[in-house]
Order: sequence, then structure tokens, then C-alpha cells
Amino acid sequence: MPRINVPPLTRGLLVFVLIFTLLNAAFSYRHVPLLERHTVALPFLTIVPQASITSPWVFLTAALIEQNLFSLAISGTTIFFGGRYLERAWGGSEYAKFLLFVTVIPNLLTFVAYWIWFSITGNEGRLYVLS
Repeated sequence: MPRINVPPLTRGLLVFVLIFTLLNAAFSYRHVPLLERHTVALPFLTIVPQASITSPWVFLTAALIEQNLFSLAISGTTIFFGGRYLERAWGGSEYAKFLLFVTVIPNLLTFVAYWIWFSITGNEGRLYVLS
């Protein structure tokens, strides 16, 4: 039987993507009220502009959640092959820095864009969009 050798950071990333995606699927029908008029599923794992101020870890965890099986398969395949290659080529610490850069910065920019959009339009619904 062939042995599949996956570096530790890539292996952990695959496990976290699977766990967070399963959590998202399990809790997607359970809503947590933020205010009287708005309910959001999983405000503690995904970016919700109104709730993300109090839970800054979502800027990292939101990148590890997939919404369906097809995107989970694509993401898992990309992480498996690409992560395995990059972690071996760059080393674990450089690969971790790269992952932080490509996950946190786009999520922060999305958060800021929704707040600016809310400030310009005054549409309160933009503060409760899952991204």
C-alpha cells in the first residue's frame, strides 16, 4: 500500500478546513440572534461586519469554511497538492506566513469595504451579510 506523505502544516490545514466546513453545515440552520430583526448563522466563525469587531479570529477562520461539497473538494485538492509542494519548497514558517497573508488581508479588506458601504448608503442590512 502506498504511503501518502503530507507535511504537518498542510495536514493541519486540511483537518481545519474539514472541521470548520462540517461545523458550518451542522449549524447552518440554527440561527443566533444579533438584534431583533437580524439573525446570522455562525457569527463566531464567519465574517459578519457587525459581529466581527468583537471576535477578531474570524478573519482567519472565515477562509477555512466552504459552503458546499464541490468547493470543499476543490479547496481540499488545492491545499493537498499545492500546500504539500509549497511547504516542502519554502519550509513551514514561510508557508505559514504566506497563508496568513493570503487569508487575513483579503478578509480585513472585505470587512472594511462592508463598513464603508454601510457608511455611504446607511443600509443597515450590509452589516449582517455573511462573507
